Amino acid sequence: MKRLVRPVQKVNSATVGLDVHQRLIVYTWLDRHGDEVEQGSISSAPGPLRDLLAKVGHAHVAFEAGGSTFWLYDLLVECLGAKQVHVAQPKKIHAIANSSRKNDMNDSWWLAYLTFEGRLPECHVPTGPLRELRLAVRERFEVVQLITRAKVRLRSHLRQMGRRLEHRRLDTARNRLALQHLCEEEEGVQGQAIGSLLTLLDHLQAELKRWEQRIQNMVVDLPEVRLLQQEIPGVGRTLAAVLVAELGPIERFHSPKALGCYTGLTPADRSSGGNQRHGAMTREGPNLLRWALTQAAMACLRCRSGSGLAAGDWIRAKEKRMGCKGKARVAGARKLAEAIWRLIHWGECFDAARPFGGVARAAS
Repeated sequence: MKRLVRPVQKVNSATVGLDVHQRLIVYTWLDRHGDEVEQGSISSAPGPLRDLLAKVGHAHVAFEAGGSTFWLYDLLVECLGAKQVHVAQPKKIHAIANSSRKNDMNDSWWLAYLTFEGRLPECHVPTGPLRELRLAVRERFEVVQLITRAKVRLRSHLRQMGRRLEHRRLDTARNRLALQHLCEEEEGVQGQAIGSLLTLLDHLQAELKRWEQRIQNMVVDLPEVRLLQQEIPGVGRTLAAVLVAELGPIERFHSPKALGCYTGLTPADRSSGGNQRHGAMTREGPNLLRWALTQAAMACLRCRSGSGLAAGDWIRAKEKRMGCKGKARVAGARKLAEAIWRLIHWGECFDAARPFGGVARAAS
């Protein structure tokens, strides 16, 4: 591997790069001049890691975000302090992701060296109530997905049996009674499958209520959730909790456009030689954040008054100009993200004329 002859020192301290795996941590230790001191591996456990940190002393430690981020970050912050710990974005480190000589030792060296130069692309790690809220909203989202899959399977069995329910919604009293009678009448595998799905749906619905109650108790101490719910059109209690949990501190974004880029709702740009080429949206941010913003934009399309109507009118006008509903709604979701930045960062109330170019109409 090539080494730079005269590296530009950005961190006046030793640096350590950790390539973390489920059972193993490969590390590279560089001194304050960027020279390699030691390379090796330890067990992926708190004890050996504490011994390594005691040996390297006051150093900056970097590792890639992954499945072990939370426990590893908490242990490093406890031993070194938050300013000495750097969590890298794996997709942004091209020297690792696009390397033709990719192995654990090289990965750990690049993490240490980029930290030494001050060029490591870092990501935000939530702590305290924001971490708890993020975990809760993601667990709720997983439960909702399981409920949707169970309902799809139930409707599939009904179609195969040639049966049709009176109402489209499965949770009505009449549909529930009809499904229970169908389980008793049908003696085959499909009847047993429908009964199992009904039991599973009952369990998942109870689980969903528990998570929603937990989230409701968490957001009491987070005024940003209530602020988004009151000021941003299309955002209710659940979406506000998701947005606050996934966005984290707004202060880390220097402009509304930076927040828009973080959401992954901006189009890719591959312009060169004076030719502008824009592709599909980058999808770089959290999936749940994009879902919440898109749901808020869809809710604006159903508004009949106020700022939500102005946002909906802007999205509909965008649809006519672009000839594509999906792109227009993505653009509306990105505009809502920029409005959130102005609301929390500057304290500006939502202005329909500023982000959407229109004035809210009076209710008819």
